[in-house]
Amino acid sequence: MAPARQQALQDAVRELMPLAADIFDQAKAASRDVEGVTRPAWSTQDHAAAEILLHAAQQHGLTTRMDAIGNTYAILLGRDKNTPGILSGSHLDSVARGGNFDGLAGAVAAVIALAAIGRLGEVPPCNLTAMGTRCEESVWFGIAYVGARLAVGNMERAEFDALMRLDSGCSIAGHMSDLGLAVDEIWCAGAPEIRPANTKAFLELHIEQGPLLIEQDAPLGIATAIRGNLRYGDAVCHGAYQHSAATPRRLRRDTVLAVTELLQRLEALWHEIEDGDDPSAVFTVGKLFTDAANHALTKVPGECHFSINFGSTEQSSQDRFAAAIGTMTDEIGRRRQVQFVLGESVGSLPTPLDPGLRTSLLASAKNLDIPAIEFATVGHDASIFARAGIPAAVLLVRNDDGSHNPHEKMDLADFERGVQVLAAAILDLAEK
Repeated sequence: MAPARQQALQDAVRELMPLAADIFDQAKAASRDVEGVTRPAWSTQDHAAAEILLHAAQQHGLTTRMDAIGNTYAILLGRDKNTPGILSGSHLDSVARGGNFDGLAGAVAAVIALAAIGRLGEVPPCNLTAMGTRCEESVWFGIAYVGARLAVGNMERAEFDALMRLDSGCSIAGHMSDLGLAVDEIWCAGAPEIRPANTKAFLELHIEQGPLLIEQDAPLGIATAIRGNLRYGDAVCHGAYQHSAATPRRLRRDTVLAVTELLQRLEALWHEIEDGDDPSAVFTVGKLFTDAANHALTKVPGECHFSINFGSTEQSSQDRFAAAIGTMTDEIGRRRQVQFVLGESVGSLPTPLDPGLRTSLLASAKNLDIPAIEFATVGHDASIFARAGIPAAVLLVRNDDGSHNPHEKMDLADFERGVQVLAAAILDLAEK
């Protein structure tokens, strides 16, 4: 991109930052909770965010619409409507009492980027579209990425009809109908809304949900891949409640010591994998407890509940961890006279992100003299588009205090840098 044009695009993004701040403020006011914000999927709160976003886009020359799913689209029309376009965006929902930027930052960034490109006074070669997806967070219906999956045709009607929102107990179709969405039209069109034939690339800006950019003192990150995961959410170890002073070690069926041995050995395996050829590996024990109604200072614990969550960008690492869990629970169970009941495993496959798009984002950051580093990231809507055969990439913005909590601290100066890189990359991709 010529320096003068690049500078004009940067200036346009900067001039639009008050608009971005206003969208964030309006969405926060519409979904404020006791602390943080709560935007349940297909609720008045996330619908308000959708309408706020569409109104802002309309005011800055973008063509807007909402599909039957409730996903939003703000389009900078191109010269050739039949050429596959560029898509950018993220989700509008939040977790309960979460932060205002998780998801929303990417939806706002896409609108600002397209409005800035429009200010250059040029018509792009193809349509450029900013998208706001619904129900990325798994807390509302027990599965993630529902809006994106519906948009790319990755959900059958039977699965859809079985979904009930966990906080209300009402069906997904009921919640959507309450907002005036024409649910039956989702499956009437034949071809899905978004597909490789009409979409050249999907770029998602998202706040970083970990501390790496803070640690590395870099404003932006570019994701190499999206981790898959292996999860046992409600595992339990059964043994026997016994008198602590009367039962010798050889006769004990102690579930706490059995579970802690398992977890220590799994942690050691995690270190081995991470220190080997897979630095993306992560291991978390989010739940670990005994039964408050039965445990006591003077009892050998007869029951212990726990969870296992292993993530990696390498399927081979997930397979290795899964095999180790089976081997370890069998061996520890026999030796300690306890029984592990792990329940059904859930998870997802690792998703590589497009090398060409990653290179485009890195080049845009370098041209703008904005530091950016590469590393693996967590689950985002981009994974659904990638699995649908659409090249996808994720641009991460520095954000203190993590996410899924009300204390997100994305600085608008870092957000501006992210939008500048996003806008430049979108324009370059459109012209290739």
